[in-house]
Amino acid sequence: MKPFIYDYTIDQLQDWMKENGEPAFRGTQLFEWLYVKRVMSFEDMTNLSKGLRQKLDDQFQFVTLSEITRFESKDGTVKFLFGLHDNHAIETVIMRHSYGNSICVTTQVGCRIGCTFCASTLGGL
Repeated sequence: MKPFIYDYTIDQLQDWMKENGEPAFRGTQLFEWLYVKRVMSFEDMTNLSKGLRQKLDDQFQFVTLSEITRFESKDGTVKFLFGLHDNHAIETVIMRHSYGNSICVTTQVGCRIGCTFCASTLGGL
């Protein structure tokens, strides 16, 4: 199984580029495409050569979240259900307060915390 591109830090991307005959700055460009421009595929990375984009596609999985649904309440709370590449889902909730906003991001399928506003806890892990 190919590794996920999002598992790599900027330093690791720079190292990978050097190990694969590319200048290290290409790792910085790749990082910016992933985290600043937030593209959806290697093909969208237009300042990288087609050959490099193909090599990245051959070596890595490019997997992003897909928004399954979004619910917005009258108090400003927004709940997202995101689909994962393995057909499981995680939830994220943005809560608006008078003193600022807070966010709960599920980082695994299911949760043991037990927050009453979140469906991720219903089935446990």
